[in-house]
Amino acid sequence: MAGALTVGLCVLAVVVVVFQVLAWVRGMPGPGAAMVLGHVGAAMIAVVVQRVADRASGLRVTLASLAVVLVTGLTLWLLWWA
Repeated sequence: MAGALTVGLCVLAVVVVVFQVLAWVRGMPGPGAAMVLGHVGAAMIAVVVQRVADRASGLRVTLASLAVVLVTGLTLWLLWWA
């Protein structure tokens, strides 16, 4: 599940970046720098933590997987719902 959330965050980051570039091209404000940087940063953190989860064993796998879920939840909460 953590791997799927990581991929989802990466796809969401790419979509937000594409929308920002399209907005710049059309002379519109777009999502904004905070939204773009927040999504790209969250995706990078999730990838690093998921890599730890893929290579570790025992309790570290569980903690890293929970960290991915936490990063995903915080990203959605702070950048989409709040």
